[in-house]
Amino acid sequence: MPNQAPPRAEQRHTFAAAEPALSHRSIHLRVYALSLLAAAPALMISGTTAYSAYVSPINPYASTLFVYYARSVCIAVAAGWLIWLAFTAGQRPAGTRPLSTALRWAGLVVAVTAVLLNRADPTSNWWGLRNLTVAAMFGALTLAVMRRCGVSRAQLGIWPPSASTARGRAQAVAVGATAAFAALITITIVNAVPTFLPGEGSAYGGSQADYLGWKTFWLQAANVVVSGVIEDVVMVGAIAALLTMARRPAWEMYALSIVLEVGMHLYFGVPAIGLVVVAAVRLALYRATGRLTPLVIGHIAYGLFNGLLETGWALGAILAATALVAVITAGVCTPARQTEPDGKVRGRSA
Repeated sequence: MPNQAPPRAEQRHTFAAAEPALSHRSIHLRVYALSLLAAAPALMISGTTAYSAYVSPINPYASTLFVYYARSVCIAVAAGWLIWLAFTAGQRPAGTRPLSTALRWAGLVVAVTAVLLNRADPTSNWWGLRNLTVAAMFGALTLAVMRRCGVSRAQLGIWPPSASTARGRAQAVAVGATAAFAALITITIVNAVPTFLPGEGSAYGGSQADYLGWKTFWLQAANVVVSGVIEDVVMVGAIAALLTMARRPAWEMYALSIVLEVGMHLYFGVPAIGLVVVAAVRLALYRATGRLTPLVIGHIAYGLFNGLLETGWALGAILAATALVAVITAGVCTPARQTEPDGKVRGRSA
């Protein structure tokens, strides 16, 4: 007796149940294009810093010029891709509604604004607005690429239907608190490495705040937001969802996400190896729960408020306790019902 198709509401629950709208090869290529495009500016900036510190000094003017033009190319390509998907993309996946005119023009405005603001001075307040615009552009581009591949917003894990239930809210708290706690552990490892490996401090020679230009709370907040979008929405959500649809193995998801995460933080030097922890934890949380919004919120909240308490471990104790209580309440380690390729359903409904 043939397997019956799962209920439509169940199909919407998680990215693992999404039906590919493109070939596996096409989806595979798109996830690498999207993730590399989003990470490339940070990879080039931190890469040149690490090269100058460990290999051979680079002329500061030449390095700045190279990074500026390379970053401009990446932003322009991403903007063009978003505009193309919004206005001239081919047949949309079955079951999806056409984009409204307002959304199409909003995508155009965000893309053009991101390109124009890329010329701003990184030390000015305009740079904060540039970061927010870039975050909006890559967020919109990710949703557009996912939609073209057959994954809806809810399936990606952005406010899915189960989020409004008591278990869904507790699960969100658990995921966000656990992700923030993993970030705290990561920073602790990064700061501890020089203790065990004398001389292996930051490749930049200063603090992360100095390197990223966090001279005001506005610039810090804008930088944290763009980091949350790129490191969570793209490097966790898009990588896991699209590689799952392309029938790629789990090790490829972890390898790609971890390599990009560490590469974007090479300005830490050798201590950047600590980023393996937070990258692996975030991806594991997402694959287990399918919840993306809590990951982004947890990342941004930690980046904004980790300095409010006198010691990092005080914040860590609060996060750990919050995550533990929420895990017990939600049963976060039990994934929601997922539909396998053979039509069978595994897991428990949220």
